[in-house]
Amino acid sequence: MDQESINLCLVQSDIHPQDAAQNIKHYEMLLKSREIKSDLLVFPEMFSCGFSDDIVRIAQQHTQQSFDFLYRTSQKYGTDTVASLPVVAQNQRIYNRLVWVRENKIIAQYDKRHLFFGCEKQFCSAGTTRTIVQKNAWNILSLICYDIRFPLWCRNKYVDNALLYDCLLLIANFPASRSNAWRALLTARAIENQAYVIGVNRIGKDGYGNNHTGNTLIIDPLGEVVVEAPSDKEYILSVTLDHTLLNKLRNYFPVYEDWDT
Repeated sequence: MDQESINLCLVQSDIHPQDAAQNIKHYEMLLKSREIKSDLLVFPEMFSCGFSDDIVRIAQQHTQQSFDFLYRTSQKYGTDTVASLPVVAQNQRIYNRLVWVRENKIIAQYDKRHLFFGCEKQFCSAGTTRTIVQKNAWNILSLICYDIRFPLWCRNKYVDNALLYDCLLLIANFPASRSNAWRALLTARAIENQAYVIGVNRIGKDGYGNNHTGNTLIIDPLGEVVVEAPSDKEYILSVTLDHTLLNKLRNYFPVYEDWDT
């Protein structure tokens, strides 16, 4: 594949609360149901356990089997894999950690900066550093759910005659009750940062009974929806992006040169 392009597979799935083994088995079944050819395979936030008050036990006991699945999947399909899960770090703190896996190792990670009210804020610690990963010719900033509400944390930058990132990848457990905000926030971040924005969301009910309808989608730097998964349905969204629109927009409408610093 042309290195200017990137082939994405975005997994919109239900997540059974507190049951990593069942979720992993279910993902394996979903992936077997179709041909997976991608550069990047992305799962929702807390992909193997969802949110519940049991987040501490899950972080302590079930992290390794989730990592093993991501390693195994990356090798099997020849793709990078991205997901988040609760992790006990060396400082003994728990983080909602996004991991970027390539073959049998983690090449990058990001600890969620903005923790949501409830169990996450109660049990997890906030990260402090953003992470940008290069895949093919794409620089990708990976963030998690609630982060999308904070424009300064999402902000692209124009440094040394180049923009820091081309695409903002957000994995989420964004509830159906705030689906309008989901679309509005993703669209705003795309336009103001002159970048693609990818939002990968779950469906089904979490451990607190909150419903999620997915609405996994990709928005281009003009704020237009490129593609969107069916609402309230398990689905693997496959799409190829290239730099054509991005380069054209940035060359002919260089808003970034006038950004406030």
